[in-house]
Amino acid sequence: MFRGTYEHAMTKTGRVSIPSRFREVCRTKYSDETFVITNFDRYLLAYPLKEWSRLEAKLSKVSMTESEVTAWVRYFVGSAQDCPVDNQGRVLVPPNLRERAGIENEVVVVGMMTRIELWSRETWESEGGREFETFDGSKEILAQYGL
Repeated sequence: MFRGTYEHAMTKTGRVSIPSRFREVCRTKYSDETFVITNFDRYLLAYPLKEWSRLEAKLSKVSMTESEVTAWVRYFVGSAQDCPVDNQGRVLVPPNLRERAGIENEVVVVGMMTRIELWSRETWESEGGREFETFDGSKEILAQYGL
């Protein structure tokens, strides 16, 4: 599982280092170091290829007659790109995804169990931390999951 928060600098070519602990998870659990990266709101999501395939299987069951859902699937899947990790443990984040998430230099890499979030440091500091302010409202929802 991916856990923890790490800060990295993005290279001028758009490469960001994947934390070594995350690369080890990919090698042992997924036997691959390829991520599918897509846009999600103010940040990017990076899924190991196996997790992305599981997600696509679920999304393929979504009714295409529900226009709002179809539009979201189109946005989410249409933005997705395969991004292998290079020999130095870095992944090239495509320019269009960097632009959508506002990632230029400093990147916050957040482990989220089966996926990884990539935030611009500025957005993480201004918006990511603010999500904790609404934690009280989440308690009831989490209780429904037995947490």
